[in-house]
Parts: sequence; structure tokens; C-alpha cells
Amino acid sequence: MIMGFSLLTIENILKIAVGAGLLWMGIKEEYEPLLLVPIGFGTILVNIPLAGMMEPDGRRHYVVRA
Repeated sequence: MIMGFSLLTIENILKIAVGAGLLWMGIKEEYEPLLLVPIGFGTILVNIPLAGMMEPDGRRHYVVRA
């Protein structure tokens, strides 16, 4: 867990904040929730260091495969 925090950059923090803003707009403000909630959730997941979501055989590969 400490290694993940050490790899966190300001760009990741800003993108996670944007994702949290999209979630807030979708859930709290009820502004296009069917669009903003998945986009915000995906933005947060992809920007977590060492999560492996964007790797070639990462977790995103299994989620996107239909």
C-alpha cells in the first residue's frame, strides 16, 4: 500500500478529483446519472497506482470483454 502511495502523482490526484466530481454531479445533483456515474467510477479506477486496470491482460480486459 505504501508503494502505491509513493507512485501517486499530481496528475493522478487531479484525475481522481475529476472522477469524484463527475460522481458527485451524477449522484448528488442528478445531472445525467446514467452517463456520469460510470465515467466517474472508471476515471477513479484507472488512475489508482498499481491497480493494473490498463495493462494488456489487466482487470479492464475482463470487464470490457462482453
